[in-house]
Amino acid sequence: MKKTVLIALAVLLSSAMLFAGGQTETASSSNAPQKLTVLTTAITQNPEGPLFEEYVAEFKEAHPGVEIELSGIPNNQALQQITTLAAGGSLPDIFVSTENTIGALYDMGITEDLTPYMSDAEMADIVDSVVAGSTIDGKFVMYPWYSGPNAVLYRTDWLEEAGVEPPKTLEEMVEVAQAITGNNRYGFGMIGTNDDSGQTRFVMILRSFGARELYQDEDGNWKTEVGTPESVKAFEYFRDLRTKYNVAPPGALENSFNENVNLMAAEQIGMLISGSNSIGKIFTQNPDLQGKLGSVEMPVGVTTFTPVSILGWSLNPESKNKDLAVEFMKFISDKDRQIRWVETTGRMPVSKDALANSDYINTPLFEGYVAASDAMQPAPQASFYPEIKTELGRTYQLLITNPNLDVEKAVKDCQAAIERIIANNK
Repeated sequence: MKKTVLIALAVLLSSAMLFAGGQTETASSSNAPQKLTVLTTAITQNPEGPLFEEYVAEFKEAHPGVEIELSGIPNNQALQQITTLAAGGSLPDIFVSTENTIGALYDMGITEDLTPYMSDAEMADIVDSVVAGSTIDGKFVMYPWYSGPNAVLYRTDWLEEAGVEPPKTLEEMVEVAQAITGNNRYGFGMIGTNDDSGQTRFVMILRSFGARELYQDEDGNWKTEVGTPESVKAFEYFRDLRTKYNVAPPGALENSFNENVNLMAAEQIGMLISGSNSIGKIFTQNPDLQGKLGSVEMPVGVTTFTPVSILGWSLNPESKNKDLAVEFMKFISDKDRQIRWVETTGRMPVSKDALANSDYINTPLFEGYVAASDAMQPAPQASFYPEIKTELGRTYQLLITNPNLDVEKAVKDCQAAIERIIANNK
């Protein structure tokens, strides 16, 4: 979507919505404090928020006279608010970005190319898949802070009791889920909501069956493989987890990420496709589960797929304090702070040095996440990609709600909707 269209949309969404700190201005005198405005998701979360505020305090202590003005936003509202702020000329110096939003932000022209601010050694230390997911048209437009590769988190003790091994294939995942279901507990935590959490998990299953929801052909044209026999099998598989095998708890269509984390902490589900950040949240709620969780890379259908999952920062090209802003991003992302971050939140480092030197990560608990971190593949960098994922979510929810529906017809309808979206964005 072009810049003008997105900005027009932002104005319609909320012409009155303004960022409290406004745009950073040049200091009026040499003695005036430097100020950075930062829009972040971290302070809206726990345990992330308190630790992030510690990092901010440490930066201010190391930089006397620098002011940091924080503004919090939930992740699922970030793109809308950033779009609105850009339209109103109130974009902060630094704002949150992810692999799902960076394409749209780049199209709007509001992401500074960070390449000139990076040394060769700094770039070499970032996980290769993360660099790829942070780069568009050869420009390093997102400074990565942490990654959240998805893997299968499971109860090691439940699997041992049932005499089964962690699943390596999608077929085995059903078998393991059946083996540990019973006695008021379920084998699989289904994130069946039509939001980014549910959609991303389904895309992992879809691609594992060998069907791509969105891709570019050799000529750069966007295409979809939804509608193929492989995609039909993926939708059937996801539906059957709830309606045929009954290994997912009731209310799956309303249970998003947080609800499933709560269910695992409450010892009601035994497996969950989830990012490593769920570990910190689960242990915060139920410390007794420490030593009872393990992880395995996403099981294989005909292949396996782990999407790039990155949370990072974009730099406002109009910022008056670009050097200081980049220094802030590097400061909170250094090796030692990345290691502290994973030990507190479970979110994976993007630094190769941190991955190699964290004793906490080099355990069975993170085995699947470390493997997934190396195998992550970039998501399609299309500004309309969220619309595609919404159609996938609408379809799997329809099939779970109405298990007797013709799956092939429902998937063909989804294909038609996706193709219309692609055509409307040429």
